[in-house]
Amino acid sequence: MSGCAGLGKPNTIPGIAVTPNPVDFGTVMVGSSSTQSVTVSNSGAAKFTVSKVSASGNGFTISGLSAPETLAPGQSVKLTVVFKPMSAATESVNLLVAINAQGPQTAGNLKGTGSTSLLSVTPSVIGFGNVSVGSPVTQPLRLTNGGSASVAIKSVSATGSGFSISGLTTPQTLTPGESVNFMAEFNPKAAGSDAGSISIVTASSPVNVGLNGVGISSAPQLVASSTSLSFGNVTIGSSPSLQVTLKNTGTASADISNVSLTGSSYALGGVTSKIDLAPDQSAVLTVEFDPKAMGSLPGTVTISSNTAGPPLVIQLSGSGAQKTQPHSVALNWDKSAAQVAGYFVYRSSKSSGPYAKLNSHANPDASYTDSSVDSGQMYFYVVTAVNSENIESSFSNEISVTIPSQ
Repeated sequence: MSGCAGLGKPNTIPGIAVTPNPVDFGTVMVGSSSTQSVTVSNSGAAKFTVSKVSASGNGFTISGLSAPETLAPGQSVKLTVVFKPMSAATESVNLLVAINAQGPQTAGNLKGTGSTSLLSVTPSVIGFGNVSVGSPVTQPLRLTNGGSASVAIKSVSATGSGFSISGLTTPQTLTPGESVNFMAEFNPKAAGSDAGSISIVTASSPVNVGLNGVGISSAPQLVASSTSLSFGNVTIGSSPSLQVTLKNTGTASADISNVSLTGSSYALGGVTSKIDLAPDQSAVLTVEFDPKAMGSLPGTVTISSNTAGPPLVIQLSGSGAQKTQPHSVALNWDKSAAQVAGYFVYRSSKSSGPYAKLNSHANPDASYTDSSVDSGQMYFYVVTAVNSENIESSFSNEISVTIPSQ
């Protein structure tokens, strides 16, 4: 039976999506069968209940539905469709879906060709899957004459947007048992699902191969782990560094054509001009801050590439700070008139003590430098004298010292 049901408009039921659509089984020998998986999805905003899925004509059987089955938005059910031709003819029927209280309605198309010829193609259906626009993908096929007589191939052609064939010249004749290899290509011109077929015409019934694929947008996308780097206050003479990771999150190569820097206090490393990042590939950009002057020192890194939109910009900020000079207190006093072995120096943060001894051994000189002071603090000092018998005098008069805050 050929064309046992009229073609309906695929996916005419709002909220229902059938994938793939159409479901093309290509050429199948009479008496044999071919099986494909089909997904019925709820692409709408409201849930519905599927009570039956069927084919509008002979040669196709559908299974896998546990009716009634309710699908919420975004949910789907996977079904099995079997094509078993009864005659050498092309069958094209509707895939019917009944939801809620409605009767069967057209949601997709099923097609296939029955053949009694022993000329066969492997595989009989090619699913290219997702293919980036502008990046063609090929699949090999093998045409075989499995009969006992030669078969003359008159012509071969491909239909469907983005599909083509190569490697199979016509006319040519295949002797019994002879095979020939050729290629099918899918080169999508735009994003979206595409379906087509390869038709190999002979003196008897044609041999068909179903084709399907999905074009996806192909574009690079360069992103940075941070679009600003702040070094804070950095002492002049120091040179800290920070890092930014650049990653291509797109589906095509990201070509970095130029990396420029403004701000004389900064230097770059790790990423330079003329670097290509494949999809999901990363590179680390290092920025060093080496201030030569005090105050705010802004900068900018600009990264130009083949991605859409303006260049990627990373703002830099940091301030140069003067080197801090360590403070100390120099103490001097008059030598004792008595014979002494040396002097001890005591310090307190409070007037009149308690005091802590700063030198563990008596200092024979009448001077001492205290280098363990903190900026902005006030200290109180006293001195004692020690004779040769290790007898220590009482505290001297107290003096106070205030350490500058800078």
